[in-house]
Amino acid sequence: MTIEGTDEVLRYAENIPITPDEAVEAAVEFTALPRRRGVVRRLLRRPGPTIALAYLVVLGLAAVFAPLVAPYDPNELDIPNRFATPSWSHPFGTDDLGRDLLSRIIFGARVSLVVSLSVIAIAMSIALAVGLFSGYTGGRVDGVLMRVADGGLSFPPLVLALAVAGILGPGVRNVIVALSIVFVFGLTRLVRGTALAIREEPFIEASLAAGSRTRRILAHRVLPNVRSPLLIAATFGIAAVLLAEAGLAYLGLGPRPPTASWGSMLRQAYDRALYSEPWQLLVPGIAIAVTIFAFNVFGDGLRDVLGVGRSKKARRSERRGLTTVDRAILPDGAGAAVPRGAGPDGALLAIEGLCVEFVGDRGISRVVEQVSLAIRPGETVGLVGESGSGKTVTSLSVMRLVPSPPGRIVAGSIRFDGRDLLDLSFKDMRAMRGTEISMIFQDPMTSLDPAFTIGSQLLEAQRLHGKVSRAQARARALELLDLVGIPAPEARLRQYPHQLSGGLRQRVMIAIALANEPKLLIADEPTTALDVTVQAQILDLLRRLQRELGMAILFVTHDLGVIADLCDRVAVMYAGQIIEEASVDDLFAHPLHPYTEGLLGAMPQVGRLEERLAVIRGQVPLPHEMPAGCRFAARCDYALDGCRESAVALIPRDGSLVRCARVEELSLRGAE
Repeated sequence: MTIEGTDEVLRYAENIPITPDEAVEAAVEFTALPRRRGVVRRLLRRPGPTIALAYLVVLGLAAVFAPLVAPYDPNELDIPNRFATPSWSHPFGTDDLGRDLLSRIIFGARVSLVVSLSVIAIAMSIALAVGLFSGYTGGRVDGVLMRVADGGLSFPPLVLALAVAGILGPGVRNVIVALSIVFVFGLTRLVRGTALAIREEPFIEASLAAGSRTRRILAHRVLPNVRSPLLIAATFGIAAVLLAEAGLAYLGLGPRPPTASWGSMLRQAYDRALYSEPWQLLVPGIAIAVTIFAFNVFGDGLRDVLGVGRSKKARRSERRGLTTVDRAILPDGAGAAVPRGAGPDGALLAIEGLCVEFVGDRGISRVVEQVSLAIRPGETVGLVGESGSGKTVTSLSVMRLVPSPPGRIVAGSIRFDGRDLLDLSFKDMRAMRGTEISMIFQDPMTSLDPAFTIGSQLLEAQRLHGKVSRAQARARALELLDLVGIPAPEARLRQYPHQLSGGLRQRVMIAIALANEPKLLIADEPTTALDVTVQAQILDLLRRLQRELGMAILFVTHDLGVIADLCDRVAVMYAGQIIEEASVDDLFAHPLHPYTEGLLGAMPQVGRLEERLAVIRGQVPLPHEMPAGCRFAARCDYALDGCRESAVALIPRDGSLVRCARVEELSLRGAE
């Protein structure tokens, strides 16, 4: 198992005495922490949340230093100047007793903010303790606690608050207690649900295997991952508490007179000035509305930068699953030399000059650059490379399934059967998926819906795209299961995904992909999660189905052994670029790029049993750290200074394509 980001831990462990359990614990703790770098910087780039935050900071400082900021004592009477309109001496005017409204708004903010923050702090503390314990432990205790929470949520919030506040009587402390009871149930539910999901994560299993205690797992594994949704809920909760406090104060259950609060000011204006001076209601009303609005805007911005949920700014097509295409945003040198509609004659799929970018914390990163690839009808083309090379992004781009945001296609064309997929609408692209182009994903357990039977998912795949009856779809489903070699297909239709083995689930995924007889099948590492014997069966199945159905296959993998067994041609990707493309026989016998030679050397071979497998030093560069010259130069044993200075073009050589400045000079070792 590889845990991302543990290099620092391992380097540290080399220099100090550390037990294996401690090393695993440190590595798990490192990967369990959510990445929230640059949150403040990203938040401040958004004008709405920034203005809202500035307002809330000013309001908070004014409330804290109210005696110094307020121009008058909030309870100072000035009967001769009652109901004075706004002026230089009284910017917000005066009330029915001549008290300065600006001063009362400032002091009232003290009460409103103290109540709101106190309620959220108390409710969050209880919710964290109860929710974490309930969600992590589960079982009967979880059932009892959640039934109590459900009982509390069954009462209308305002009615429950009125009932508790009515029993306790008016006063700030009683309002805090009443509202804390109201809000604790919902927050507990939120924490429990998040903890329940995190409990199933692999890093929790790794921590348990390392012997971590429950208290440590809750504090160092679960809690850091609960913080983001809880922080966002707290931001929106403060706005809700502020409104509820104003409502209770309006009904006479808030602080006792003459203490100023926004709700009591609203009530006094309603009782004493509604018909004579109605503008008096605007002062506390606007204060309440603007403050609630500021908390909500700030919460929206916080949610977006923390990545909890999809931004509301995303276009409807993006939210529904269609990658943004903006070919007006051309990277340096991208797209200018790419003719639209180019590609070899007779190609079913022709990708030309594809460029894909991601907008992230570090700015814009180009993860796929100038990728061109063609697949003819009935042909199997392999796409191979290390993790992080851009293989999956390229295949998802064909289906327009790269998440937007943060991804977007900024250059190139993807022509399928004469149509540019990048010009299609969401409706047209949805009609294309599953009928003419289908895709098999790496992990069938996460691709199949656990809430529906195998039969219902097979029927859905057919009835979405064709006018077939339920009986016809069921008959076709049985035929498909038999086609992919699943025994007892009638019984399998009634089973759920978790009742099948990994190999059978992958066969079901293949059956769903083939339900509408697509012309192109994209297989994204479909055998990675399977053992060797099942992997061989799946490869034999794909080979047989291709012969029988005549479809083309784009096979994405990091295993050159699979490529040799299944594919006709292969494209090698590295750092977002295709660095070599050739027939399988040519690539294995005579590799042209040093990276391909390294991949072949790292593959176990019968003719090299006495040799150690080769290791390519270093790692694939990160998208925001791509070098100016050859992207493989830092790891290449043949690199010269000139390789690092300028970008290397993909050039033809001996019927293949290669991206290497020294291709004419090198004689590389192939497979045996």
